[in-house]
Amino acid sequence: MKKAFIISAILFGITLLIWGVYNMAFKKSSGNPTTAKPTAQATIQPPKAEPPVVLKKQDKITLVSKDPVLGAISNKQTEKIFFYSALDGIIWQADSDGTSVIQNTSTKLTGLVGVDWSPDKTKVLTTFNKDGKNIFYTYDNVKKIGNQLKENLDSVTWDSLGGKIIYKYFDIKAKKRSLSVADPDGNNWKTIVENIPFRNVSIAAVPLTSVISFWNAPVAAEESVLQIVAATGGEVKNIFKGRFGADYLWSPDGTQALVSSLVSKNNKTITLGVINLQGEYRDLGIPTIVSKCAWSSDGKTVYYMLPGGIPSGAIMPDDYLSKKFMTNDTFWKVNVITGSKDRVLELADINDSYDVTLPFLSATENSLFFTNRVNGKLYRVAL
Repeated sequence: MKKAFIISAILFGITLLIWGVYNMAFKKSSGNPTTAKPTAQATIQPPKAEPPVVLKKQDKITLVSKDPVLGAISNKQTEKIFFYSALDGIIWQADSDGTSVIQNTSTKLTGLVGVDWSPDKTKVLTTFNKDGKNIFYTYDNVKKIGNQLKENLDSVTWDSLGGKIIYKYFDIKAKKRSLSVADPDGNNWKTIVENIPFRNVSIAAVPLTSVISFWNAPVAAEESVLQIVAATGGEVKNIFKGRFGADYLWSPDGTQALVSSLVSKNNKTITLGVINLQGEYRDLGIPTIVSKCAWSSDGKTVYYMLPGGIPSGAIMPDDYLSKKFMTNDTFWKVNVITGSKDRVLELADINDSYDVTLPFLSATENSLFFTNRVNGKLYRVAL
C-alpha cells in the first residue's frame, strides 16, 4: 500500500513537470499580441491629413477687354460679343460668356468716337472726330462697302429693321433743323419732319414698328417732349411730356419705354418710370437713369444700376452726362409688371468701383455686359 502510494506520487510529479515544460514552450512560441513589444514598422505614425483645399471664390464681375471700347453689342444669331477698340478702331469678338477674346479685323480707324450697329448687326454707323467736327460713315459688313454721309448731321441712327438711316440735318442757310430718312449710303433721302425746335435731339426707332421717336436731349431745366412720326412721314404726335431732364429706352417689342427724369421741376432727384405707347406713366421709384438700364428680351425685367457717390450739389442728369463726376454703382433688377426688386450682385461680389453705362444682355441672357466709364473697358457680370 505504501509502495503503491509512492509510485502514484512519482507519476503525478512527472505529469506536473511535463505539463509545466509544455506550457512554457507554448507561451514562448505563440506570444500575446496585446502585450508584444511593437516592431519598428508599427511605430511609424500615419501621415498627417492635408489641410482642406480652399477654392478661390470666382469673381462675379470679370474684365473682357484690355482696352477701352466703343459699340459693344451682343449678336443674337452668332451668340458672340463684338466691340471696337476705342484706341485704334480694331474690332474684337468674344464668346457669350466673355471668354475667348480674339481680334476680328486688322484695319485701324483713327479718330473713331462713336459706333452704332444696325439691328441685324450686318451694318454699322461710325462717327469720327476730325478737327473738332463729327463726320459720319456707314459700312456694310456683307457687301464690304463704306460710305461717308453728308455734312451738317448732328444725330444719326438706324430704323427698326436696319434698312434705313434716320438723321437730324441742320440747314446752315435757313437755320433750320429737320429729321430725314435715307438709304444707308445717304441716297434717296426724304424729310419727314420739316422743323425741329430743339438744338440737341435724341432719336430712336421704336422696335418692331415703322415709327420713329425723338425728343430733346435730357437737360434738367427743360421739359421733355417725346414725339413719334412714321418713317414715311406724316403727322407728328406728342405721346409724353411734363417731365424734366427726361431720357427714354424702348423695350424690345416697342410697346413700352423706360423713362428717367427728375421727380419734379427743380428737384435734383432722378426717378425711373415706364410708359406705354399711349403715354400712360407709372413710376418705378428707382433713382437711376436709362443709360444704366437693360431690358430682358421678354420685356418683363429691367436690369439696372443704382448710382452711388453723386455729389450733393450735382445737377442731374446734366453733370453726370458731361462727366463732371463718376458714380459707384450697385447691381439690381426689377419686374416692371409687379415692381418687385432684387439684387443681381451682393455687395461682397462687387470687387471694384464701376460707373456702368450702356449695359446689355448676352443672347442667352446669362450674362450682363457693360462699359465702365471709370476706364472705358468692357466687363461681364455672371447672372
